[in-house]
Amino acid sequence: MEEKQPQRLTKNKIFLISGVAALLLIACVFIFFRKSEPVPAKNQKPLRKDSILAKRNDSLVKPKDTIDNNGAEGEEESPYTEYQVIANTVPLSSGKLNFGDKVFVDESKSDTDYKTITLQNPFQFPNAAKYRVNTSFFIESYRFDEYKTNFSLPPFSTLYTGVKKLLLNENYSDGNKYNITQNKERAKSCVAFGDFDGDGVRDVAVIMDNNEKQISRLLIICSNEVTKQPYIAFAENYSDKVKIHTDMTEYAPPKPNAVIVSSDDISLSVGYDKESQKFKTSTWK
Repeated sequence: MEEKQPQRLTKNKIFLISGVAALLLIACVFIFFRKSEPVPAKNQKPLRKDSILAKRNDSLVKPKDTIDNNGAEGEEESPYTEYQVIANTVPLSSGKLNFGDKVFVDESKSDTDYKTITLQNPFQFPNAAKYRVNTSFFIESYRFDEYKTNFSLPPFSTLYTGVKKLLLNENYSDGNKYNITQNKERAKSCVAFGDFDGDGVRDVAVIMDNNEKQISRLLIICSNEVTKQPYIAFAENYSDKVKIHTDMTEYAPPKPNAVIVSSDDISLSVGYDKESQKFKTSTWK
């Protein structure tokens, strides 16, 4: 009996140790998985939904197809271009335009002969009235200063727009540059009107000056009888500053008006000879 008691004690110890080990193992596994779970940070704000972020981003997008008060283009190319009037006056169905007035041209609805215009910024006033007007009455705004400088004084301000464009393109000859006078009194003797080629259409003669050399250039500008487009019919350079006026003498038989060219030393008549079909210069009485 005494020999069996130690064996029972040994078995009890084994069961006890095994139980304790199992408990320790379970505790270790529990602690390990607890540490693996993410712990929420203190004061962490909940994530916002995509719809909230989208609204915030949308508020940062700039609107397209806008122009500023001066008509500048926005992110997308605008169909409108700023032009200014280079005619003395342009009649409209309601009112009129004057030299220098600004308009907005819808290039997408314009062609080589006529432009579709509005008088107000089309992005600020989308319902502004539109007009179809002859293309020759306008020039791009960035080019207007040249016209303002040269055609503000009468009688240059009354010239047809086609004549104005022609004069600015024909200001060089024999290495000399000629300009339209900026002197009010001088301007009065630099333009003459008449039927200089005898076709029944009013023409114009213009003097341009080179002030540095004190010389002048005469241009007689006639118009095509059918198209009414101006062209240079006669050009002559003079070694002095000259004045011009129209010879209004009534001749029998009738003949085209002549341009009288004069200075301190000369007095000439430039007239069209129908037989030879060219302009001839002769001494004026």
